[in-house]
Amino acid sequence: MLKKPKWPRLINSLAVQRIVAVFLGVLVVVYTVFHVSSLFGDDIMTVASGMMTESKVIGGRGYVFRDESVLYSQNVGVVDYIKADGSKVSVGERLADVYTYGSESDRELLSLIDKRIELLERSATSGYTLADLSTVNENISDTYYALSKLIASSDTGSLAKQADKLLYYMNCHSLITDPNSPVDNTLESLKQQRQTIISGGGQYVTESSADSGYFYHSVDGYESYFTLEAANTLTAESFYTLANDTSPDTQSTVGSYGKLAYSHQWRFAIRVSELNEGYFKVGDQFDVEFIENGNVSIPMVLTSVIEDTVDGSGSILVFGADRLPDGFSFDRVQSVSITVSSVSGIYVPRSAVEREDGKYFVYVLDGSVVRVRYIEVIYEGSDYYLCDADAVSEDGSTVYLGLNELIITSGNNLFDGRILD
Repeated sequence: MLKKPKWPRLINSLAVQRIVAVFLGVLVVVYTVFHVSSLFGDDIMTVASGMMTESKVIGGRGYVFRDESVLYSQNVGVVDYIKADGSKVSVGERLADVYTYGSESDRELLSLIDKRIELLERSATSGYTLADLSTVNENISDTYYALSKLIASSDTGSLAKQADKLLYYMNCHSLITDPNSPVDNTLESLKQQRQTIISGGGQYVTESSADSGYFYHSVDGYESYFTLEAANTLTAESFYTLANDTSPDTQSTVGSYGKLAYSHQWRFAIRVSELNEGYFKVGDQFDVEFIENGNVSIPMVLTSVIEDTVDGSGSILVFGADRLPDGFSFDRVQSVSITVSSVSGIYVPRSAVEREDGKYFVYVLDGSVVRVRYIEVIYEGSDYYLCDADAVSEDGSTVYLGLNELIITSGNNLFDGRILD
Protein backbone atom coordinates (compact mmCIF):
# COMPACT_ATOMS: atom_id res chain seq x y z
CA MET A 1 0.00 0.00 0.00
CA LEU A 2 1.34 3.38 -1.06
CA LYS A 3 2.02 5.93 1.71
CA LYS A 4 0.56 9.42 1.46
CA PRO A 5 3.14 12.04 0.50
CA LYS A 6 4.34 14.39 3.33
CA TRP A 7 4.59 17.60 1.24
CA PRO A 8 1.04 18.94 1.95
CA ARG A 9 1.84 18.81 5.64
CA LEU A 10 5.12 20.51 4.93
CA ILE A 11 3.36 23.25 2.93
CA ASN A 12 0.93 23.82 5.80
CA SER A 13 3.81 24.07 8.27
CA LEU A 14 5.64 26.64 6.11
CA ALA A 15 2.45 28.68 5.73
CA VAL A 16 1.96 28.77 9.48
CA GLN A 17 5.57 29.89 9.97
CA ARG A 18 5.13 32.64 7.39
CA ILE A 19 1.93 33.84 9.04
CA VAL A 20 3.63 33.87 12.43
CA ALA A 21 6.63 35.71 10.99
CA VAL A 22 4.40 38.33 9.36
CA PHE A 23 2.42 38.73 12.58
CA LEU A 24 5.60 39.19 14.61
CA GLY A 25 6.84 41.69 12.04
CA VAL A 26 3.63 43.69 12.36
CA LEU A 27 3.96 43.65 16.14
CA VAL A 28 7.51 44.95 15.87
CA VAL A 29 6.40 47.75 13.53
CA VAL A 30 3.47 48.68 15.80
CA TYR A 31 5.73 48.61 18.86
CA THR A 32 8.33 50.77 17.10
CA VAL A 33 5.77 53.25 15.78
CA PHE A 34 4.15 53.51 19.20
CA HIS A 35 7.39 54.32 20.95
CA VAL A 36 8.64 56.62 18.23
CA SER A 37 5.33 58.52 18.28
CA SER A 38 5.45 58.72 22.08
CA LEU A 39 8.97 60.00 21.83
CA PHE A 40 8.41 62.64 19.19
CA GLY A 41 4.67 63.18 18.88
CA ASP A 42 3.52 64.07 22.39
CA ASP A 43 2.26 67.54 23.29
CA ILE A 44 4.79 69.79 24.98
CA MET A 45 3.56 72.56 27.27
CA THR A 46 5.82 75.43 28.31
CA VAL A 47 5.79 78.54 30.46
CA ALA A 48 8.20 81.47 30.24
CA SER A 49 10.43 81.92 33.27
CA GLY A 50 9.88 85.21 35.09
CA MET A 51 10.48 86.91 38.43
CA MET A 52 8.07 86.70 41.36
CA THR A 53 8.18 88.16 44.87
CA GLU A 54 6.83 86.31 47.88
CA SER A 55 6.09 88.49 50.93
CA LYS A 56 5.21 87.79 54.54
CA VAL A 57 2.57 90.20 55.79
CA ILE A 58 1.35 90.90 59.32
CA GLY A 59 -2.01 92.61 59.78
CA GLY A 60 -3.92 94.31 62.57
CA ARG A 61 -5.61 97.49 63.77
CA GLY A 62 -3.75 100.44 65.24
CA TYR A 63 -4.01 104.11 66.16
CA VAL A 64 -2.94 107.38 64.55
CA PHE A 65 -1.07 110.00 66.63
CA ARG A 66 -0.68 113.61 65.45
CA ASP A 67 -0.37 117.14 66.78
CA GLU A 68 -3.70 118.74 65.87
CA SER A 69 -5.57 121.83 67.04
CA VAL A 70 -9.35 122.02 66.84
CA LEU A 71 -10.69 125.13 65.06
CA TYR A 72 -13.75 126.90 66.45
CA SER A 73 -16.30 129.36 65.15
CA GLN A 74 -18.86 131.59 66.86
CA ASN A 75 -21.47 129.93 64.64
CA VAL A 76 -22.50 126.29 65.06
CA GLY A 77 -24.57 125.68 61.93
CA VAL A 78 -23.80 124.06 58.58
CA VAL A 79 -20.33 124.53 57.09
CA ASP A 80 -19.55 125.40 53.48
CA TYR A 81 -15.90 124.46 53.05
CA ILE A 82 -13.69 126.58 50.86
CA LYS A 83 -10.53 124.47 51.31
CA ALA A 84 -10.60 120.76 50.52
CA ASP A 85 -10.04 118.20 53.24
CA GLY A 86 -6.31 117.71 53.80
CA SER A 87 -5.29 120.96 52.06
CA LYS A 88 -2.04 122.66 52.95
CA VAL A 89 -2.87 126.22 54.01
CA SER A 90 -1.00 129.38 54.90
CA VAL A 91 -1.71 132.10 57.44
CA GLY A 92 -4.77 134.14 56.51
CA GLU A 93 -6.23 131.72 53.95
CA ARG A 94 -10.02 131.38 53.94
CA LEU A 95 -11.03 127.92 55.17
CA ALA A 96 -14.82 127.79 55.44
CA ASP A 97 -18.08 129.71 55.72
CA VAL A 98 -19.82 128.71 58.95
CA TYR A 99 -23.55 129.45 59.19
CA THR A 100 -25.74 130.27 62.15
CA TYR A 101 -28.25 127.47 61.73
CA GLY A 102 -28.11 123.78 60.91
CA SER A 103 -27.94 120.55 62.87
CA GLU A 104 -25.21 117.92 62.93
CA SER A 105 -27.32 115.80 60.55
CA ASP A 106 -27.46 118.78 58.16
CA ARG A 107 -23.66 118.94 58.24
CA GLU A 108 -23.39 115.21 57.53
CA LEU A 109 -25.91 115.42 54.68
CA LEU A 110 -24.07 118.38 53.14
CA SER A 111 -20.80 116.48 53.37
CA LEU A 112 -22.36 113.47 51.64
CA ILE A 113 -23.84 115.66 48.89
CA ASP A 114 -20.47 117.32 48.31
CA LYS A 115 -18.85 113.90 47.86
CA ARG A 116 -21.52 112.83 45.35
CA ILE A 117 -21.17 116.11 43.44
CA GLU A 118 -17.39 115.71 43.29
CA LEU A 119 -17.78 112.18 41.90
CA LEU A 120 -20.33 113.24 39.28
CA GLU A 121 -18.28 116.26 38.20
CA ARG A 122 -15.19 114.09 37.87
CA SER A 123 -17.19 111.68 35.70
CA ALA A 124 -18.52 114.51 33.53
CA THR A 125 -15.02 115.84 32.90
CA SER A 126 -13.28 112.47 32.49
CA GLY A 127 -12.53 113.05 28.81
CA TYR A 128 -13.69 109.57 27.82
CA THR A 129 -15.28 109.28 24.36
CA LEU A 130 -16.98 106.49 22.45
CA ALA A 131 -13.56 105.35 21.28
CA ASP A 132 -12.71 104.59 24.92
CA LEU A 133 -15.79 102.43 25.51
CA SER A 134 -13.82 99.15 25.66
CA THR A 135 -11.47 100.64 28.25
CA VAL A 136 -14.37 101.90 30.37
CA ASN A 137 -16.11 98.50 30.13
CA GLU A 138 -12.92 96.75 31.19
CA ASN A 139 -12.54 99.10 34.17
CA ILE A 140 -16.15 98.44 35.18
CA SER A 141 -15.59 94.68 35.00
CA ASP A 142 -12.32 94.80 36.95
CA THR A 143 -13.78 97.03 39.67
CA TYR A 144 -16.93 94.92 39.93
CA TYR A 145 -14.95 91.73 40.48
CA ALA A 146 -12.65 93.50 42.95
CA LEU A 147 -15.72 94.68 44.85
CA SER A 148 -17.26 91.18 44.78
CA LYS A 149 -14.02 89.70 46.10
CA LEU A 150 -13.97 92.16 49.00
CA ILE A 151 -17.56 91.33 49.91
CA ALA A 152 -16.96 87.57 49.65
CA SER A 153 -13.92 87.79 51.93
CA SER A 154 -15.68 90.15 54.37
CA ASP A 155 -12.90 92.66 53.74
CA THR A 156 -14.86 95.89 54.16
CA GLY A 157 -11.86 98.15 54.71
CA SER A 158 -11.64 99.55 51.17
CA LEU A 159 -15.23 98.74 50.20
CA ALA A 160 -16.35 102.39 50.04
CA LYS A 161 -13.48 103.46 47.76
CA GLN A 162 -14.09 100.54 45.39
CA ALA A 163 -17.83 101.34 45.32
CA ASP A 164 -17.07 104.97 44.40
CA LYS A 165 -14.68 103.76 41.71
CA LEU A 166 -17.39 101.54 40.23
CA LEU A 167 -19.91 104.42 40.28
CA TYR A 168 -17.38 106.67 38.53
CA TYR A 169 -16.85 104.27 35.62
CA MET A 170 -20.58 103.51 35.36
CA ASN A 171 -21.26 107.25 35.15
CA CYS A 172 -18.63 107.55 32.41
CA HIS A 173 -20.25 104.65 30.54
CA SER A 174 -23.64 106.32 30.80
CA LEU A 175 -22.32 109.67 29.52
CA ILE A 176 -20.63 108.22 26.40
CA THR A 177 -23.38 105.76 25.43
CA ASP A 178 -26.65 107.47 26.37
CA PRO A 179 -27.58 110.88 24.89
CA ASN A 180 -30.15 111.16 27.68
CA SER A 181 -27.79 110.13 30.47
CA PRO A 182 -29.20 110.93 33.94
CA VAL A 183 -25.78 112.06 35.19
CA ASP A 184 -26.27 115.73 34.32
CA ASN A 185 -29.77 115.87 35.81
CA THR A 186 -28.60 114.12 38.99
CA LEU A 187 -25.72 116.57 39.31
CA GLU A 188 -28.05 119.53 38.92
CA SER A 189 -30.50 118.08 41.45
CA LEU A 190 -27.77 117.61 44.05
CA LYS A 191 -26.53 121.17 43.56
CA GLN A 192 -30.06 122.48 44.14
CA GLN A 193 -30.41 120.34 47.27
CA ARG A 194 -27.08 121.64 48.48
CA GLN A 195 -28.15 125.25 47.92
CA THR A 196 -31.37 124.62 49.86
CA ILE A 197 -29.39 123.48 52.91
CA ILE A 198 -27.01 126.45 52.65
CA SER A 199 -29.89 128.91 52.22
CA GLY A 200 -31.45 127.67 55.47
CA GLY A 201 -28.27 128.39 57.38
CA GLY A 202 -28.94 132.10 57.91
CA GLN A 203 -25.95 134.41 58.33
CA TYR A 204 -22.40 133.12 58.03
CA VAL A 205 -18.89 134.06 59.07
CA THR A 206 -15.83 133.28 56.99
CA GLU A 207 -13.16 131.53 59.03
CA SER A 208 -9.51 131.94 58.06
CA SER A 209 -6.35 130.16 59.15
CA ALA A 210 -4.35 131.73 61.96
CA ASP A 211 -1.38 129.43 61.28
CA SER A 212 0.08 127.43 58.45
CA GLY A 213 -0.47 123.69 58.35
CA TYR A 214 -2.80 121.02 57.00
CA PHE A 215 -6.54 121.62 57.22
CA TYR A 216 -9.00 118.79 57.92
CA HIS A 217 -12.78 118.93 58.08
CA SER A 218 -13.59 116.28 60.70
CA VAL A 219 -13.03 116.38 64.47
CA ASP A 220 -13.28 113.19 66.54
CA GLY A 221 -12.65 114.49 70.08
CA TYR A 222 -9.38 112.56 70.51
CA GLU A 223 -7.10 115.33 69.27
CA SER A 224 -5.80 116.18 72.74
CA TYR A 225 -5.03 112.53 73.60
CA PHE A 226 -3.36 110.98 70.55
CA THR A 227 -0.49 113.45 70.24
CA LEU A 228 3.12 113.05 69.11
CA GLU A 229 4.22 113.44 72.72
CA ALA A 230 1.88 110.60 73.73
CA ALA A 231 3.34 108.39 71.00
CA ASN A 232 6.95 109.23 71.87
CA THR A 233 6.41 108.41 75.57
CA LEU A 234 4.05 105.49 75.03
CA THR A 235 4.02 102.60 77.51
CA ALA A 236 1.95 99.42 77.53
CA GLU A 237 -0.28 100.93 80.21
CA SER A 238 -0.87 104.21 78.38
CA PHE A 239 -1.49 102.34 75.10
CA TYR A 240 -4.29 100.27 76.61
CA THR A 241 -5.69 103.29 78.43
CA LEU A 242 -5.90 105.23 75.16
CA ALA A 243 -7.28 102.26 73.24
CA ASN A 244 -9.87 101.03 75.73
CA ASP A 245 -10.58 103.59 78.46
CA THR A 246 -10.45 106.99 76.77
CA SER A 247 -13.71 108.62 75.67
CA PRO A 248 -13.83 111.41 73.10
CA ASP A 249 -13.89 114.94 74.44
CA THR A 250 -17.35 115.93 73.24
CA GLN A 251 -16.93 119.45 74.57
CA SER A 252 -14.05 120.01 72.16
CA THR A 253 -16.31 119.33 69.19
CA VAL A 254 -18.96 121.94 70.11
CA GLY A 255 -18.62 124.89 67.76
CA SER A 256 -15.79 123.23 65.82
CA TYR A 257 -15.62 123.25 62.04
CA GLY A 258 -12.30 121.46 61.52
CA LYS A 259 -8.76 121.10 62.73
CA LEU A 260 -5.23 122.07 61.77
CA ALA A 261 -2.20 119.78 61.84
CA TYR A 262 0.93 121.88 62.13
CA SER A 263 3.41 119.26 60.97
CA HIS A 264 3.64 116.52 58.37
CA GLN A 265 5.04 114.24 61.11
CA TRP A 266 2.76 111.54 62.51
CA ARG A 267 2.89 108.19 64.31
CA PHE A 268 1.06 104.88 64.15
CA ALA A 269 0.95 102.41 67.06
CA ILE A 270 -0.09 98.77 66.84
CA ARG A 271 0.23 95.64 68.96
CA VAL A 272 1.71 92.42 67.53
CA SER A 273 1.82 88.94 69.04
CA GLU A 274 4.95 87.32 70.42
CA LEU A 275 5.02 85.07 67.33
CA ASN A 276 5.57 88.11 65.09
CA GLU A 277 7.58 90.49 67.25
CA GLY A 278 10.88 89.01 66.10
CA TYR A 279 10.46 90.58 62.66
CA PHE A 280 10.72 94.12 64.01
CA LYS A 281 13.86 96.07 64.84
CA VAL A 282 14.01 99.76 65.80
CA GLY A 283 15.31 101.89 62.94
CA ASP A 284 14.17 99.53 60.17
CA GLN A 285 11.77 100.76 57.49
CA PHE A 286 8.58 98.88 56.66
CA ASP A 287 5.90 99.24 54.00
CA VAL A 288 2.65 99.78 55.90
CA GLU A 289 -0.49 99.34 53.79
CA PHE A 290 -3.56 101.20 55.05
CA ILE A 291 -6.62 99.17 54.11
CA GLU A 292 -9.34 101.81 54.62
CA ASN A 293 -7.33 104.27 52.54
CA GLY A 294 -7.62 102.28 49.35
CA ASN A 295 -4.68 100.05 50.33
CA VAL A 296 -2.18 102.89 49.95
CA SER A 297 1.28 101.82 51.08
CA ILE A 298 3.44 104.22 53.10
CA PRO A 299 7.09 103.61 54.08
CA MET A 300 7.35 104.01 57.85
CA VAL A 301 10.32 103.75 60.23
CA LEU A 302 9.95 101.75 63.43
CA THR A 303 10.76 104.24 66.21
CA SER A 304 10.15 102.08 69.27
CA VAL A 305 9.26 98.55 70.43
CA ILE A 306 7.46 98.41 73.78
CA GLU A 307 7.11 95.19 75.75
CA ASP A 308 3.46 94.42 76.39
CA THR A 309 3.55 94.05 80.16
CA VAL A 310 -0.22 94.40 80.42
CA ASP A 311 -1.14 91.41 78.28
CA GLY A 312 1.98 89.53 79.29
CA SER A 313 3.20 88.74 75.77
CA GLY A 314 3.81 90.43 72.47
CA SER A 315 4.94 93.99 71.80
CA ILE A 316 3.54 97.40 70.95
CA LEU A 317 5.16 98.97 67.92
CA VAL A 318 5.34 102.68 67.13
CA PHE A 319 6.02 103.69 63.53
CA GLY A 320 6.85 107.19 62.31
CA ALA A 321 6.21 108.84 58.94
CA ASP A 322 6.50 112.26 57.33
CA ARG A 323 4.42 111.63 54.22
CA LEU A 324 0.87 112.85 53.63
CA PRO A 325 -0.48 111.13 50.48
CA ASP A 326 -3.19 112.97 48.56
CA GLY A 327 -6.64 112.02 49.78
CA PHE A 328 -5.31 110.13 52.80
CA SER A 329 -7.84 109.93 55.61
CA PHE A 330 -6.38 110.21 59.12
CA ASP A 331 -9.14 108.28 60.86
CA ARG A 332 -8.02 107.53 64.39
CA VAL A 333 -8.33 103.72 64.11
CA GLN A 334 -6.98 102.06 60.96
CA SER A 335 -6.49 98.52 59.65
CA VAL A 336 -3.04 97.86 58.21
CA SER A 337 -0.93 95.16 56.60
CA ILE A 338 2.81 95.33 57.26
CA THR A 339 5.28 93.62 54.94
CA VAL A 340 8.00 92.19 57.18
CA SER A 341 10.01 90.11 54.71
CA SER A 342 10.13 89.30 51.02
CA VAL A 343 12.10 87.09 48.67
CA SER A 344 12.32 87.41 44.89
CA GLY A 345 13.28 84.70 42.44
CA ILE A 346 12.44 82.95 39.20
CA TYR A 347 9.01 81.31 39.40
CA VAL A 348 9.12 77.59 38.56
CA PRO A 349 6.03 75.32 38.77
CA ARG A 350 6.67 72.30 40.98
CA SER A 351 5.38 70.00 38.20
CA ALA A 352 8.32 71.03 35.99
CA VAL A 353 11.06 70.23 38.50
CA GLU A 354 13.17 67.04 38.37
CA ARG A 355 15.76 65.88 40.89
CA GLU A 356 18.87 63.79 40.39
CA ASP A 357 21.85 63.25 42.70
CA GLY A 358 20.44 65.86 45.07
CA LYS A 359 20.29 68.55 42.39
CA TYR A 360 17.12 70.20 41.11
CA PHE A 361 16.69 70.90 37.41
CA VAL A 362 14.10 71.59 34.74
CA TYR A 363 13.89 71.01 31.02
CA VAL A 364 13.63 74.04 28.75
CA LEU A 365 12.87 74.36 25.08
CA ASP A 366 15.71 76.08 23.22
CA GLY A 367 14.31 76.52 19.73
CA SER A 368 13.37 72.93 18.91
CA VAL A 369 15.95 71.36 21.25
CA VAL A 370 15.31 70.20 24.82
CA ARG A 371 17.97 71.39 27.26
CA VAL A 372 18.63 70.88 30.97
CA ARG A 373 18.73 73.90 33.27
CA TYR A 374 19.65 73.55 36.94
CA ILE A 375 18.00 75.65 39.64
CA GLU A 376 18.96 76.90 43.11
CA VAL A 377 15.77 76.90 45.20
CA ILE A 378 15.52 79.87 47.60
CA TYR A 379 11.81 79.58 48.50
CA GLU A 380 9.30 76.72 48.38
CA GLY A 381 5.59 77.41 47.95
CA SER A 382 2.70 74.96 47.94
CA ASP A 383 2.98 74.21 44.22
CA TYR A 384 5.96 76.24 43.05
CA TYR A 385 9.55 77.20 43.76
CA LEU A 386 11.37 80.52 43.63
CA CYS A 387 14.90 80.11 42.29
CA ASP A 388 18.03 82.23 42.44
CA ALA A 389 18.14 84.37 39.29
CA ASP A 390 21.87 85.02 39.74
CA ALA A 391 23.03 81.43 40.27
CA VAL A 392 26.23 80.64 38.35
CA SER A 393 28.59 77.69 38.20
CA GLU A 394 32.09 78.28 39.52
CA ASP A 395 33.69 76.25 36.74
CA GLY A 396 31.06 76.96 34.10
CA SER A 397 30.07 73.31 33.81
CA THR A 398 26.53 73.80 35.12
CA VAL A 399 23.98 75.89 33.22
CA TYR A 400 21.36 77.49 35.47
CA LEU A 401 17.88 78.64 34.55
CA GLY A 402 17.64 82.25 33.42
CA LEU A 403 14.86 84.70 32.71
CA ASN A 404 12.59 84.38 29.67
CA GLU A 405 13.43 80.74 29.04
CA LEU A 406 10.64 78.32 28.06
CA ILE A 407 10.26 75.88 30.96
CA ILE A 408 8.67 72.59 29.88
CA THR A 409 5.84 71.85 32.28
CA SER A 410 4.37 68.83 30.48
CA GLY A 411 5.90 66.25 28.18
CA ASN A 412 7.15 62.65 28.01
CA ASN A 413 10.56 61.14 27.31
CA LEU A 414 12.43 64.35 27.89
CA PHE A 415 16.21 64.36 27.81
CA ASP A 416 18.98 66.84 27.12
CA GLY A 417 19.51 67.23 23.38
CA ARG A 418 16.18 65.82 22.25
CA ILE A 419 15.04 67.47 19.02
CA LEU A 420 11.36 68.23 18.59
CA ASP A 421 9.68 68.50 15.22
